[in-house]
Amino acid sequence: MAIISIASTKGGVGKTSLAFSLAKDLGYRYATNDMSVVLQKYKHARYYPSKIPLYENTVYDFGGFDAPNSDEILLQSDIILVPTTNDLNAIMKSLVFIKKYREKTILVFANMIDNPNDAATIKAKIHAHFPNLAFTYLRRTKLLKNALESGMSARELYQSSKHNQHLYRQSYEEYNKILRLFETDGHYFKVSKNND
Repeated sequence: MAIISIASTKGGVGKTSLAFSLAKDLGYRYATNDMSVVLQKYKHARYYPSKIPLYENTVYDFGGFDAPNSDEILLQSDIILVPTTNDLNAIMKSLVFIKKYREKTILVFANMIDNPNDAATIKAKIHAHFPNLAFTYLRRTKLLKNALESGMSARELYQSSKHNQHLYRQSYEEYNKILRLFETDGHYFKVSKNND
């Protein structure tokens, strides 16, 4: 059971598709301050244009902007997932964001990665400032995008056919690493806290 926030002030880094799949696979609510197709695809999704309520067992998807009422939720979150891409502006915005919330448990995930070397480059840039920060990556894939468009979670789409299991095998393994953080023995499993 957890309050999970996926947040970045940079748009286009893949927050929404990951938030949707995690919420659906965990059976959690999905809450956002930004209009999203998730509202049509997931019955437990809600849009809050002003103040977002704090709920347990919820994945919060904060839009790519500074939302005035997101701070309270972020400070109460059990974990904050910070997506970034191999783009200097995205990495810079991630570092600024991490500095603000460095007392929280944070997992940085490099998203839309073309190869593991790109992930290693991003990790080095993040760890130059926050050396103990938990880090993972998701390669460039249509798994999360196609899952969202179909209304299925990444797990549901992956398991829906042998063809999809072959097509998405590597990217599903990477997604499943993140999912397993919240499924260990049915309880929330924390990654290490940061030390900068």
